[in-house]
Amino acid sequence: MAFLRKAVSSRGCGAQPCECKIHHHDLPKILNNTLPKISLRSLPGFGHQVGFNTQLLVESTSAPGRGLCVQVEADVALLVQDKWGALQNNKDCKTVDINIRVRPKVPLLDQPLKHFLSDGLRKLGCDIVNTRLNAVSALLGSGTPVLPLGALGDLPPFSIISGDAIQLDLNLPVGDTEGGVVASAQGPPLTATLLLATGRPPQLSLSQRALSVLLESVQRQGGFSLSITNSMVPSSISLSTSALLPLIPQLARILPGSLPLELRVRVANEPVVAVRGRRATATLKASVDIFSPALQSSQKPLFSVDTDIVLNIIPSVSDGKLQTALALDSINLTRAPLRLGPLGVSPLAGWLKQVLAAAYVPAINDALRVSVPLPNILNTSLRNAKVDITDADNSPDQTSLKGSCSGGSSTLLAI
Repeated sequence: MAFLRKAVSSRGCGAQPCECKIHHHDLPKILNNTLPKISLRSLPGFGHQVGFNTQLLVESTSAPGRGLCVQVEADVALLVQDKWGALQNNKDCKTVDINIRVRPKVPLLDQPLKHFLSDGLRKLGCDIVNTRLNAVSALLGSGTPVLPLGALGDLPPFSIISGDAIQLDLNLPVGDTEGGVVASAQGPPLTATLLLATGRPPQLSLSQRALSVLLESVQRQGGFSLSITNSMVPSSISLSTSALLPLIPQLARILPGSLPLELRVRVANEPVVAVRGRRATATLKASVDIFSPALQSSQKPLFSVDTDIVLNIIPSVSDGKLQTALALDSINLTRAPLRLGPLGVSPLAGWLKQVLAAAYVPAINDALRVSVPLPNILNTSLRNAKVDITDADNSPDQTSLKGSCSGGSSTLLAI
């Protein structure tokens, strides 16, 4: 976004926000723009074809008698003639053609905006090529700015964050519980952003939606619903009726003595993922049925509870693969047996939390043992990439259009 604002500022725009101070009444003002998504295709022997997409908040006074404010989407294609494998200067690099498409087409604004963008963005192509060369050279650890042929074409679409940093959008395969790959038709793609910056290790950022996709793939296969038996808990935790009798004395009427218990956890809905700052949690809306298999009526639960199981999501990269682990944060009983008095709710929740931490969480972590392979970027794996959780609302990289028109929201043209 900084590059776009810089280019437009040559026509009189400030930097924060990008408000153009144009003295010609018929030229538009760009009030704001989203972080451009950029693509670059190598043209051997000539240079590069550069394209990017951004959303713009534009204001114009060309409409007779009133101002016009509109949100539009701009697709820009630049044909850049350059040395193709080395950093460019003004003599070695130039934009020979530019094509701009604006949607929707607003008759009074379309041509003035295209002319305005064309004049301001003509030098942008070389800036994009140089920035990508800088980032790729740093990633390769090259001491020279000259890169192998086609090096620039090996990266997916990207955004420019600063003069020495680019951000790439990745589509990653979603693994199944056996470590294989699930076809994309079974669910939404797992998207992540990768920040490549000079002097820093690669940083993989996962959004709330990406974390949801990881967990939903486990939910679709029933990975969050399972049975907990006595063999799954340590001896320090009692998974027997003796642990419940102090909490629900009425059970003594139907239980002959201390009998082993079985807990059946059922999660019907997808996990609810929330991101606060750099911390992510997943809430499972679970029903827990408590059985005693030794009883003749073992198919009927002694009682059932509904609980919110809140789990901390801990993503990491190991051996070039994205992995995710869960840790129990808290539980909240939303429905308890009627026989349980008010003073028994907290002890029952404490006992249930112990059992879930000891047996349930390790079991679902086994189900979640999904290693998502990360791509090799220019033959360099992301083995040492750092993982970050991003809150879209607090992200410094603007991906949704914000701002308002100088005349107020009432002047905004609905499209």
